Amino acid sequence: MKKFAVTAALPVFITATVEAADEEEAVDKAYEFFSLTAFAGNGGTDKLVGVSESNVSIEAGESVIEASGFDIEANEI
Repeated sequence: MKKFAVTAALPVFITATVEAADEEEAVDKAYEFFSLTAFAGNGGTDKLVGVSESNVSIEAGESVIEASGFDIEANEI
């Protein structure tokens, strides 16, 4: 039997709390916090992600993204 690595994109929502004069400035300021960090655990460094700032939270989506640019890929390994 062949073995495949199948990759699909799922949404991750990051919320940054910032102080700003208006919505445009808030979005600009929040961009500096929009990143993920890989953490070691559960048997590797490819299983846990998080955020490292106290004003940022992370929420994982539950469904595969089915849209242009988010193709499901299967590669034989």
